[in-house]
Amino acid sequence: MMSKFDLGRAITFNFSSKKINDVPLSDVVMSIKEDLFCWGHLPLNKSGYSVLKEVGVDADTIDRIVNNQGHGVLRFGRGAIHCTLLEASALGHDLTLKPIHLIIGENFIFTLSDGRSNVIEDVCASYEDDFYQHAQSGGFLLFELVDALILDYRQTLGELADNVELMQTRLIRNAKDKEIFHDFSILSAALLEFRNAVAAARESVDGLSSRRSRFISESAQPYLERQAIPLDRLSGDVTTERAILSETLNLYMGVTSYKTNLVINRLVVISMVFLPLNFLAAVYGMNFKYIPEFGWRFGYLAFWCFTLSLVATIIFIFKRKKWI
Repeated sequence: MMSKFDLGRAITFNFSSKKINDVPLSDVVMSIKEDLFCWGHLPLNKSGYSVLKEVGVDADTIDRIVNNQGHGVLRFGRGAIHCTLLEASALGHDLTLKPIHLIIGENFIFTLSDGRSNVIEDVCASYEDDFYQHAQSGGFLLFELVDALILDYRQTLGELADNVELMQTRLIRNAKDKEIFHDFSILSAALLEFRNAVAAARESVDGLSSRRSRFISESAQPYLERQAIPLDRLSGDVTTERAILSETLNLYMGVTSYKTNLVINRLVVISMVFLPLNFLAAVYGMNFKYIPEFGWRFGYLAFWCFTLSLVATIIFIFKRKKWI
């Protein structure tokens, strides 16, 4: 069984006898013809595309997979439904989104990804218990996939929320960090991109749970509909984290602006104190031949007494008006 990630293998389910078999991809078509339900995880290459052709997936759908199209958009083709889910992982302040293409047919579900997938590994670890306990159709795998995707999103959101807290600490304690605004822009963009990924998943789940199709059993749709609630919560939580990040930056900018104004205010006070002194210096520095104070014995002392009195008066007025 695919108890762990096993790219390029398939599993068949017999719901009446409650049996699971691990089969090679070469036997997938025969298994489907025998009325067995098949789940295969395929590589994003020619071998994976050839399996899709063999089970009747139309060329337009395969072209969308090759061109990595369809995020959040359900396409109901002639032989299958196609949508793309985005697996998320956070590394530092950056976010990585990896597409998982989901192909739903009458007796099969195929997932395609490029390399290792945490979402698929989570499904591989849990699908057997759910199959033996309550599964009646292949729709249970859709529920498993969406549930694993939501778990992946919650873990990613937790990592991004931790980064938001770290950014708050950096903004408050280390205002001279030159890279802080660069990291802030990366984290803010990551949260926005993550919110769009959650919204795309929400749109896909809404389509799978509401639109009637021979590829999705009606008994599975109510379970899928319930998954819209945690996706809505996730979207709201992402929006909240982004708002917290923005408010933190606004607070930081406000504090920085206040400190800058204090410095400018002190510089203005100093300039106002020295303005009359500059005026006096300019007056007594003029090259007139006769300036009465120059011949006065106490002229120098009187100059300093007047100057200091003037400075004290200006400082007193500024303090009274609470400018300093």
